[in-house]
Amino acid sequence: MRVASSRVATVAMVLVGLVALVVAGRLVRTTPNAGRPATSAATIPPAATTTTVDSVEVPDAFGQALAQAKTVMRAAALQGAADDRDPQVPGAVVVVQEPAAGNLVPRHSVVWFRTRTDVQANGVVRRLRLGAGPTTATYLVVAPDPPTHPLTVVVTMPRAAEVKVWLETEFKSRVPVVGKRQDPSSCKSAGGQVRCVVRFGTVNAGGELGIWTARVAKHASPPAVMEVTVRFARL
Repeated sequence: MRVASSRVATVAMVLVGLVALVVAGRLVRTTPNAGRPATSAATIPPAATTTTVDSVEVPDAFGQALAQAKTVMRAAALQGAADDRDPQVPGAVVVVQEPAAGNLVPRHSVVWFRTRTDVQANGVVRRLRLGAGPTTATYLVVAPDPPTHPLTVVVTMPRAAEVKVWLETEFKSRVPVVGKRQDPSSCKSAGGQVRCVVRFGTVNAGGELGIWTARVAKHASPPAVMEVTVRFARL
């Protein structure tokens, strides 16, 4: 009888243990690792994902010769190419670039150029030979965006040349550079030559960009050889 009673007690204890394991109507399974704290999938942080955009800033090639503009782009890990409709010769000058300078683009992207061969490149010296008597000379230069490209014009001429130099925009607005009487603050004499360095912080040309005309008018009788340089740099 004692043995039967012992078996009944054992069964009863097992039943009580099973009831204790029933939680919210579900049977909780016990595993060999039940003593370890369970880790919910929701508590595991997702793998960090970082997206690195390998981009570079487009340099400024406006006003440069095509060969130089391509070199500038290669140095920035980009490719420079002229439009198929435009001159491809190294001496062609970039008058438009797309994307514009300052934009961020993926590395090795292509920067497209519009080019012309009838304009003077930025910073290149133009040598002019003016005949005897009143003489004029004109040529085309690439024009900067005045607020972002400070402009400098350098004129070297004979002291007795009596020369006027100005830039003329597409819509005939004049930007005076040198008058008959040189400004002593910008023009200095050296031997028989006068060198004028005229700097413009902002050119009031109505926002006219692209191609301007450099004009020279000599009023003195003797012939003269002079040099004009129009250059600008991006801020």
